[in-house]
Amino acid sequence: MNFNEEQLKEIEEMGFLLLTPEQCAINLELSEADFLTELHTKGSAVRRAYYRGHLRQLTQTRMAIITAAHNGSNPAQVELLRMIRNVIRYIADV
Repeated sequence: MNFNEEQLKEIEEMGFLLLTPEQCAINLELSEADFLTELHTKGSAVRRAYYRGHLRQLTQTRMAIITAAHNGSNPAQVELLRMIRNVIRYIADV
């Protein structure tokens, strides 16, 4: 499937808004199966666009958690410690 820059930006935005891949396909009036195939193909433009949006959302959410934790929010501190442990486990496994 070939996507133009406007479609890829739209896919990125839908990833940022945490729409499921199926919802993205429906919104773009594409075959869900074809879209999912593109999404699961490493290096594809669709995969990069969708995950760029998803990761931008994840980054902003983590920044908010870190800020809240530093401001004394106990639930945010617990979540931050969990995130730190996950990163340490990942680094140890590499």
